[in-house]
Amino acid sequence: MCKRNLILFLLFILSGCATTQYGNHVQNDSSAHNNVMASDAAYQLLQHYPPASTRFEMQHAAEDSFGVAFVEYLRSGGYAVQEYQLSKFAATDTTETDNKGIALAYILDDSSDIYRLSLTVDEQQLTRAYTPDQDKILPAGHWLRME
Repeated sequence: MCKRNLILFLLFILSGCATTQYGNHVQNDSSAHNNVMASDAAYQLLQHYPPASTRFEMQHAAEDSFGVAFVEYLRSGGYAVQEYQLSKFAATDTTETDNKGIALAYILDDSSDIYRLSLTVDEQQLTRAYTPDQDKILPAGHWLRME
């Protein structure tokens, strides 16, 4: 138990040391595991942001199995989600600035037997660790909220 806590602590400390590359960085990830983590992440956002009146804007492409499931869970929960679109032209029209949603990004990575999911919502970061257990994946602690 102490070894797991030490690993979790090191993961969270080291997470701020590297350049942020959003997306899914798990090499051999399981779509079943991603589905569970996506559902959990969407439920966590439900605790902090009211559906039907919240619009999220993805800050990166969410085309991996976690991202697709995450966006689907958000939409089925009542959120509007603007998917990321790389534009060739700089935005010069300011009419849409009043309708801007809340910036949303994620990082999913792993280290040995621990997965780490970090959600960046505007300036806030929500992070949770997960451990695979046979065919399931289980939370390895509570959500941490960093501002």
